[in-house]
Amino acid sequence: MYDQNDLQSAALCAWREARSDASTGMHAVLHVLKNRVGFLGFPKNLHDVIYSKNAFSSMSIPSDAEFNLEPLESNKQDWVMWLAALELAVTVLNTDDADPTGGAHSYDNPKTADSGWFSRVIAGADGNGTPAHPMTIKILHHTFYV
Repeated sequence: MYDQNDLQSAALCAWREARSDASTGMHAVLHVLKNRVGFLGFPKNLHDVIYSKNAFSSMSIPSDAEFNLEPLESNKQDWVMWLAALELAVTVLNTDDADPTGGAHSYDNPKTADSGWFSRVIAGADGNGTPAHPMTIKILHHTFYV
């Protein structure tokens, strides 16, 4: 079971990273967070997974436009997505919720991604993954890789 701080941080990451893809996208991002915990080469706890340098740009890179963004109750659309992210965080992190990403540890939005490293190592030149990191699924704006 994860504590309230973990749930809040995971929800914020999912909200920042995928609210434009509504519940479907946030659900998938939350599974990537969960899939990384303790997996080879990734941190052993959720907090460190979320806040690791360059792992999720909205959470760790101050120049990212989403970095300081917080859901505001006065913005109805953002607030509805925030409440959904909180609910999804509880479901994904504290239950055996089905993983729509096929066990993915990484994802990108090909229209906004600008990391040369990610393209070379994870996504591949064609965006279909590399031999070490095959693509598992495309969900709305995001492509997921193991």
